[in-house]
Amino acid sequence: MMKVNWDVEELVALIDVYCSSGNMSASDIDEKLSSLSERLVKRADKLEIAHDEKFRNLNGMKMMFQNVVFIATDGKQGLSAASSSMQKVYSLLLSNPEVFDMILSEFNRKY
Repeated sequence: MMKVNWDVEELVALIDVYCSSGNMSASDIDEKLSSLSERLVKRADKLEIAHDEKFRNLNGMKMMFQNVVFIATDGKQGLSAASSSMQKVYSLLLSNPEVFDMILSEFNRKY
C-alpha cells in the first residue's frame, strides 16, 4: 500500500463535507464521502500523483472523517488519530474562513 499524505486542498474538501453533514444520515454522509473519494482520485491522476487502488477509498475516507469529528467536538466523539496538518486546516476554518472558502472554491472549480 502506498502512503500519500493529505494536502491542504484535500483536507479543506473533507472538512467541508463535515461542515455540511449536520442533519445528514450516515448513508448520506457515506454518499458525500464516496463522491469526494472519486474526485480525489481524479485529482491525483490529473496531478500525476502516484497511488494505488486504496488511495482515498471510502473506508479510509470514513476514518479521516471521524478524525475531523474528533477535532470539531474537542475529543468528545470520533477518532483521535488526527494529524497536525488536519488540526491546522480545521483551525484555519475557524480563524480565517475567507481563506478556507477560497481554497474550497478553487478545489471545486478545478475538480
